[in-house]
Amino acid sequence: MVILLAGLFVLAMNPVWRDDARLQAFYERVVAYPLPPNTRDIFPMDRDVVFGKNLVGGGGSYCDYRVRLTLQTALTPQEIRRHYDHAAIAGAEAKAEISLYFREQDPAGGRRVILEAYDSHDWDWDWRCY
Repeated sequence: MVILLAGLFVLAMNPVWRDDARLQAFYERVVAYPLPPNTRDIFPMDRDVVFGKNLVGGGGSYCDYRVRLTLQTALTPQEIRRHYDHAAIAGAEAKAEISLYFREQDPAGGRRVILEAYDSHDWDWDWRCY
């Protein structure tokens, strides 16, 4: 009986472990991508890394991966967009989608930018996405 329960546990958890590994690899690729000049990650110990269902809305059974970084930059929004327009960051299964959100310029000079890297795929037996 214990072997049967252990087998069922492994069977149910295998997709979870696989998607957790995909999220970790995605996170590492996003963080490894070079920042634009005159830009720094201002909260490197407090990055937002999320896996789940319907992170950006919608319905259906699919899994979403999102990594969010908060940057401080001296560059203009156009320069930041240019840098990330051609970013070739692999997602969990496809090329990551990049979104940029700009805050007002700080009086000290510089601007905060929220970078979100996102990827999604159809449900593949991970119960968290059903």
